[in-house]
Amino acid sequence: MIAKAFEKFNYTTVIISNLLLLGISVYYTTLEVKWSFFESQILNGIIIFGAFLLTSYSIDTVARQIILDRSNTNAYHLLMYPLIILAYPVESVDLRFILSSAAMFSAWRNFRIFLETKREALKTRRLFDTSILLSLSTLLIIENIYLFALPFALLLSANIKRDIKHFVLLLITPIILIPTIYIFIKTLSLEFFLFSSYFVGNEFSLTSQPTFTVSQAPLALIFLYYVAAVFSKMIKKGVSLQRRAVDLAAVLFLATPFIVVLCQEDKSGSEYHYFSLILVYFIVQLFLKNRNSSIVNFIFMSLIASIIIFNFLL
Repeated sequence: MIAKAFEKFNYTTVIISNLLLLGISVYYTTLEVKWSFFESQILNGIIIFGAFLLTSYSIDTVARQIILDRSNTNAYHLLMYPLIILAYPVESVDLRFILSSAAMFSAWRNFRIFLETKREALKTRRLFDTSILLSLSTLLIIENIYLFALPFALLLSANIKRDIKHFVLLLITPIILIPTIYIFIKTLSLEFFLFSSYFVGNEFSLTSQPTFTVSQAPLALIFLYYVAAVFSKMIKKGVSLQRRAVDLAAVLFLATPFIVVLCQEDKSGSEYHYFSLILVYFIVQLFLKNRNSSIVNFIFMSLIASIIIFNFLL
């Protein structure tokens, strides 16, 4: 049933996905707000929904239009993304992580287009957009500045024509943009919204004995499918060195931060949004064409059942 409904990318699948994201946004407004620009539930809901839409658009570009076989036009990622959000054990809403992850994923989308396109003008624009979005993400959480290391590393290792202006663009944009925005925000006496730190402060501490709760069961199932998808992806033959390097970078990006978040004592659960694109991208690899519809239905139904049982009934 699910395999048939999302077999093709069309307006119906987009509407269903967006309605699910809207419902999740409304649900998030009922939770405790740990960090936000506003006190209004309506404004917070609009911001959350906008961030979800931006992330969904980035996932669609990466999963359907760029990375996967272009003849494979299914829309399973449109359903997988809302389900993965629902699988997160979110206890309170921290908009820093939701917004900065949306900016990060949009930056990754632009960088992937940069790697794929052959038009020099488009490459420059996409790389500039990448640098701007990563800069905005850094303004929210200072540790995000390390994300600039990924495009720099891929520029050095990717099988593309290297141009010094690409490195200059990545380096100069944040140097100019970040201080400029900070000075402007400071004139409004709102600088306390900027440069939050995930690791520095009294809120961050790791537990020596991580505990597993029933609310984490859907996320554990997601991670199980993710591991299976990564294994299937890595042993696949005929994949270019550039694409394999990008996939490996994604796996490494998820591994260490994921463990840190799992072991953190006082977390809101919003931190898991940092992993949405990677989880969706790899899991939908299990749904490439010629995949048995029974397998697709089983994966989706098992996720839906676990979310309903462990997050809403128990």
